[in-house]
Amino acid sequence: MRVTFLLAFGLLLSAAAADADQLIQIPTADRVSAPRAEYRHRVDGRNEGYATLLTPAGPGFEAMFRYYNNEDRSHRIEGGGQFQLLPDGVVTPALAVGMWDVTNSTPWGRRAFLAITKSFTRFGTSLFTVPAPLERLQFTLGAGTGRLGGGFAGLRADLPGRLSLIAEFDSRRLNTGISFRPLPPLSLTAELQNGNPYLGAQLRASF
Repeated sequence: MRVTFLLAFGLLLSAAAADADQLIQIPTADRVSAPRAEYRHRVDGRNEGYATLLTPAGPGFEAMFRYYNNEDRSHRIEGGGQFQLLPDGVVTPALAVGMWDVTNSTPWGRRAFLAITKSFTRFGTSLFTVPAPLERLQFTLGAGTGRLGGGFAGLRADLPGRLSLIAEFDSRRLNTGISFRPLPPLSLTAELQNGNPYLGAQLRASF
């Protein structure tokens, strides 16, 4: 099963640009419009990482699959998804409900959640605009169960030069990161997850 998942992940990496930007560990209410795959690996301490696949799965629904590569000494796969009740509009935020690790089979466990996400841009249709040099601010608030229990929050700031700064509280810890997009389908990330450094890459498909 691990080999099959990694082969599928590798095939997705050959695809090529899309939209909804995620954070680090917490969900957002945005929904991807095309498949995207990413891998993050810890670069100090334990040899561990995880691969994530996000893909549309019907009107309003997004499916998520994640493979843990020795993360918390686990080699397991979790599956789940979320349903977007409202898209991000001129005034109203995006609203989504979902559940990750439906079978409760990984160390991170089953996590149900409600997420609210709102973006503000410098040029766009949002009610408020952000000042230069910011190009976009994305705010996320939510509540959940399990490792998302107690509430979570996140902020993503898009800057000139295809750079983004990310900060989130996943109900237990603070995670921060920086993302650089050298090409439309490719993003490179450097993150601190609970103080542990991770490097990663994401590829987005377009059809």
